[in-house]
Amino acid sequence: MLTDSRGIAVSTTSTVALEAYETALTQFHSFHGDPLATIDEALAADPEFVLGHLFKACVLSTLSERRYLPLVVESTARAMALESTATERERRLIAATRLLARGDWDRACRAFDEVLMVCPRDSLTIQTAHTLDFFRGDALNLRNRTSRVLPHWSPQVPGYSYVLAMHAFGLEECNQYADAESAGRRALDLDPRNGYAIHAVTHVMEMQGRIDEGIDFLESRVQDWAPDDAFAFHNWWHLALFQLDRGRIDEVLRLYDERIHPVPAQFLMPLVDATAMLWRLELEGVDVGNRWEAVAGTWLERLNEERGHYAFNDFHAMLAFAASGHDEALGRMVDDMAFTARATSGSNPAMAREVGVALADGVRAFAACRYGDAIEAIESVRDRAHRFGGSHAQRDVLTLTLVHAAMRSGDTARARHYLAERTVHKPQSAWGWRLLDRTARIDARADNRAVLARTA
Repeated sequence: MLTDSRGIAVSTTSTVALEAYETALTQFHSFHGDPLATIDEALAADPEFVLGHLFKACVLSTLSERRYLPLVVESTARAMALESTATERERRLIAATRLLARGDWDRACRAFDEVLMVCPRDSLTIQTAHTLDFFRGDALNLRNRTSRVLPHWSPQVPGYSYVLAMHAFGLEECNQYADAESAGRRALDLDPRNGYAIHAVTHVMEMQGRIDEGIDFLESRVQDWAPDDAFAFHNWWHLALFQLDRGRIDEVLRLYDERIHPVPAQFLMPLVDATAMLWRLELEGVDVGNRWEAVAGTWLERLNEERGHYAFNDFHAMLAFAASGHDEALGRMVDDMAFTARATSGSNPAMAREVGVALADGVRAFAACRYGDAIEAIESVRDRAHRFGGSHAQRDVLTLTLVHAAMRSGDTARARHYLAERTVHKPQSAWGWRLLDRTARIDARADNRAVLARTA
């Protein structure tokens, strides 16, 4: 039995396997390289390396896609078969991955805490649980889970910058913006190429409406976070979001074409970002050309395989179908969401019941220009929408859709009601003020029509 660089015992006697595991772990944290290919090298050196099998189960679970579930099951089964040789930490991690294999994210995250109680420097478990907290919209544990382990970490422990970056993002999602930015910048002081720390600081700037500062921050550090980084597509998305706030549509489309959507559709996360950006542009009345067809086409290819697995992904597929006129696919998704909500096992049915069904109805109503129905559906879940995952910045698409539904139905009082939130929280953001100006123009046109009607 050997010990890793954080002082944790691992169930292998192969130094080759351990070195490959350490490399894979760094790749997982940094989004550089292929951690799954590297962990296969570890398992080739020691097929009975329990933690190697658990690593695969954990990493595959963070991809939020059903197609990887059989591999999660397989890797967990291989670890279980070797349980007699496992360390205490590994046995507890087996219990957690068994729950992941069943799709029970809520209980799995509680089981991850059982691992961290005995092994608070287990950064594999920290990041896996952190990602699942994000999928579940559990902002408190995005912050508190890292809070519970940070006293056991220091700058001298390998991987500290990554844990600090996760903590920064958790703080941001709990609206502790000053603390979040401080933690994110400390992580960057330790590792300037930490793209997740860049991401956390960017979120702070987005939520505070520090748009120009956010653009400068991302553009000035692009060589830190963009080259060979599998997470770069999402930071590019944030840069495009800042540019959209400033009304620079040509730049947004350039970033979309060159940086966001060219990412191979191997995974759904980049497709979610592409969908979310096009939908915002669509709401703003931008002609996006044939871009929707490429996005909707990919969702259609993945529809049978992925629908019903994760409500947040399904919602974005529905946006793509609504915008591109794929009414039949949209209807199937709405029906499937209702079917999923009736299931009793796993975490996604609860997400569908609590948020997904209403949002599905809202998207279908919006696509059919039934804006009153769309408003009612979205309003009914807007304030608990965190339950189906994503960040505050990502879920802002719900409020934007609600505001546009209100404006299109002539309900400018409702639109102003929600835009007031935006201008109070983000006074430097041009987007909210631009939409308020649009409501004023709608009211002016209505007044003019009323005057003409009285004088006719």
